[in-house]
Amino acid sequence: MSECSLDQGTIYLRGEVSFATVTNLHRQLQALMQAGAHTMDCSGVTKVDSSITAFILVALRLAKDAGTDLRIVQLPEAVSRLMKLYDLEENFLFSA
Repeated sequence: MSECSLDQGTIYLRGEVSFATVTNLHRQLQALMQAGAHTMDCSGVTKVDSSITAFILVALRLAKDAGTDLRIVQLPEAVSRLMKLYDLEENFLFSA
């Protein structure tokens, strides 16, 4: 099961983030961003494909539209490598 939940301004992303799950996660993300999230914790992500990059970009755009910054923390190593490959990591707030 894949889900996003919000606790004290942090979105916790859990489960698989893939083409099969990203549409549902996106709907959840939109509602949580409107509630004032400022951090996305990816430590609960168990499996990914390249769709996670689009998901993160959408999250960052939603934050920008809301007038805030979104810090992405605990990215799986595979996702960090993708962000480097796509030359995205320096443009955003990522933390180990």
